Amino acid sequence: MAIKPELHDKFNNQFEKPTPIQDAVWERLSAGENIFGLAPTGTGKTLAFILPMLSRIDVKVKRTQVLILAPSQELAMQTTAVAREWGTLVGVSVASLIGGANGRRQSDKLKKEKPHIVIGTLGRVLTMVDGGALKLNGIQTIIFDEADAMLTDERHDSLQELADQLPEDVQLGLFSATSGVDLKYVADTFHQEVRPISVGTDAPASIRHEFQYVDQKARANMLIQLARHNQQALVFFNTISGLVNMQATLRHAHASVMSIGSNDKRQVQRADALRLFKKGEVTLLLVTDVAARGLDIEDLPLVVNAQIPQSKKTYVHRTGRTGRMGKPGRVLNLGNDHDIRDLKRELGDDFELIKAVNSFADKKDALTKNEPSEREHSNGNDREKTNTTPSTAQNTQNVTPKIKQKPTSEIMDKPKKKKRLKVSKDKGKPKWANKRES
Repeated sequence: MAIKPELHDKFNNQFEKPTPIQDAVWERLSAGENIFGLAPTGTGKTLAFILPMLSRIDVKVKRTQVLILAPSQELAMQTTAVAREWGTLVGVSVASLIGGANGRRQSDKLKKEKPHIVIGTLGRVLTMVDGGALKLNGIQTIIFDEADAMLTDERHDSLQELADQLPEDVQLGLFSATSGVDLKYVADTFHQEVRPISVGTDAPASIRHEFQYVDQKARANMLIQLARHNQQALVFFNTISGLVNMQATLRHAHASVMSIGSNDKRQVQRADALRLFKKGEVTLLLVTDVAARGLDIEDLPLVVNAQIPQSKKTYVHRTGRTGRMGKPGRVLNLGNDHDIRDLKRELGDDFELIKAVNSFADKKDALTKNEPSEREHSNGNDREKTNTTPSTAQNTQNVTPKIKQKPTSEIMDKPKKKKRLKVSKDKGKPKWANKRES
């Protein structure tokens, strides 16, 4: 059997049946095959490799037998939690190696406990190897989670250093939501041929992909409205500067917002931000693509692309945070007509983008100068201008109200009336004495 009975029983109590990727790889991983599992985000890839690994480990042998590498600390921590939860059923010990934790403590624990499975980031793992705390000559299987982010040119030297210390017959398991992995590079580096297994790579039907034409001010206004209506969302940015600037605008408007991936030293730690967001105490969580790698947020209702992704690969990773395991999800893309046109061209026929309905304001609020001409009013004098940057005097209302402009002809034709000065009945009193206390 591919999965040990104890694990199989727990799985059947929690899930109706294996997902396509789990069904496709369990037997092959258990048999020692080298595979590249390709499946959308949120389809159960973690259990697809965790359960076979737990089933293969010889618990009587006190050494590290499986190494699982992740591109981010968050993903490594989440995978560790899953492995420990299921590993206790079969007596498998698990250790986590990530940056930011106490390195000496990690080293001492490795030497003392010799865990069966080590899960971590590449940099910290190599640090432990160089220090002699972690031995790789006994590794039977190495798993690359989010392989498209792990097996990159930027990591070549570190990957080569890792490969040089692994056994020649080590089993390879690669998992990703996109096909951006050079299998020839893998074969040249690790001297192993890997078999691709692709299942359910089409966009999940449970996710609704929408777009809204906006300029920078309207983009901020849209996010403020989401926060005001308690619409929880994971908001993506292409750049740190874009994230930081938007976070400042949202905080100025008293929106419920936090971020991971910014350089703001005053914000709480990443783990705290994620914890508060998962608890529903924070409405908007602003992230960059690197910071969001591996984020697993259960029942996330909405992903917002505040800055349109530059590639289909990035779009797939972002949108996979919602609609996980077949549950309903929604994606909102915010950009001008050029942004949306380029996005549609990049995605092709794989995703159907539909015009979003702005349920937070009247129809005119959603229109901006960036929207295509057929969406504008035929009479240019009827257009409205929207100012969405909150003023100091209006912080309590979050958004500056729109001012409807009068037609130019009306302004020019009618002479201005002179205002008569009224004499105050309270002549001699200071001006503040006539004001009501608020």
